[in-house]
Amino acid sequence: MSDIKCIDFKRIVLAIIISTYEQEISMAFSESMLLPSMGIVYQLPDFDGTVKVKPFTTKAYKDLLTGNASEQALTQFVETCLVDCPIKAKNMNQQDILAILFKIRAMTLGNNLKTQVTCPRCNTVTTIDWDLNAVDVNYLQVEKYPIPIVLPSGKEIKLRFPTGADTIKAKAAAEKRASMFKKDPSEFTNLYTIVSLLDVDNMDIIEKADWYENISPKDAVYINEAFKQMDDVFGVKMTQDMQCSSCDRYYTTHIDIWADFFRPDSSVSLGITSKAGNLSGITKLPDISE
Repeated sequence: MSDIKCIDFKRIVLAIIISTYEQEISMAFSESMLLPSMGIVYQLPDFDGTVKVKPFTTKAYKDLLTGNASEQALTQFVETCLVDCPIKAKNMNQQDILAILFKIRAMTLGNNLKTQVTCPRCNTVTTIDWDLNAVDVNYLQVEKYPIPIVLPSGKEIKLRFPTGADTIKAKAAAEKRASMFKKDPSEFTNLYTIVSLLDVDNMDIIEKADWYENISPKDAVYINEAFKQMDDVFGVKMTQDMQCSSCDRYYTTHIDIWADFFRPDSSVSLGITSKAGNLSGITKLPDISE
């Protein structure tokens, strides 16, 4: 075996050892959690909605800051914390993403989140502690999925909850149609977002868009109302009811997921001090007690 081939072989073996070690470390520090969707929305065989996640790293946090905690950056942030997950973060339902963000934040920095809220009436600032492990979660329960409905016209179709994969598909279809008619993709985004969540006679997304644009207004309104009923059916409760200690006003506060949500506590005391002086040495300050 030549020296070059020997070096390449050693590199391969070393890479395998490092990869195996990293997997073992990930498994050692990982925890299981049940997704709010119960895995139902992904329609994968033998998947019960349980995933394993691990704490986030300094590099992952820096990448999140670099991405300004955008939706794409948060999705990639989640991806780095998934362990042997059958679903990519970019293909997940938004409510599942939020639940994972809560979990990995609690695993990495602790479950206590201290935040300040302001009364909308008197502007009194109150500090509250959120226990991320005690946040309410609604889990999806359905008899059949996709969900069958019968339109006023008598036509039966099926509805699905949105996933990241649906969003990607809808965006691609909207951009394709926009380029055909030389228009802005935003003009078609709503249409393709809706039809991407419909199951109609095994139609593809283009065929469903044509079908949807030619149904009766009554059927279209019925579909939109059905989707409204599906909003907030499952997921993490992001709000907390408050009563102002100064004016007794009741109001609702909301947890915001952005970079500060993942910022570690930076309170550090090293016991280091300094004394004033110049290049000649320490300056003796005048005694002002006399």
